[in-house]
Amino acid sequence: MITFNVVEDQRGWTIKVGERMSTPFWSRALAIQEANCLAGAIRRHGQGTEVLVHCSDTLRIDETGPKRLSELLRSRAQNT
Repeated sequence: MITFNVVEDQRGWTIKVGERMSTPFWSRALAIQEANCLAGAIRRHGQGTEVLVHCSDTLRIDETGPKRLSELLRSRAQNT
């Protein structure tokens, strides 16, 4: 399984895959969107993927897609 970790760093948000890193993003939403896009492309070729968003605690995103992701983030914001 390939894991895309969305993490906050000094310059904003970054997607990490193992020790490699991608381009920094200005916002968490943009980094999550790109991680889901990458995971979806790989998943279409039969490889298992997951996207993990690391903030104060870890939010596991098992289903990709803008609608499901926005629902998860909205419910999380309402619970805090």
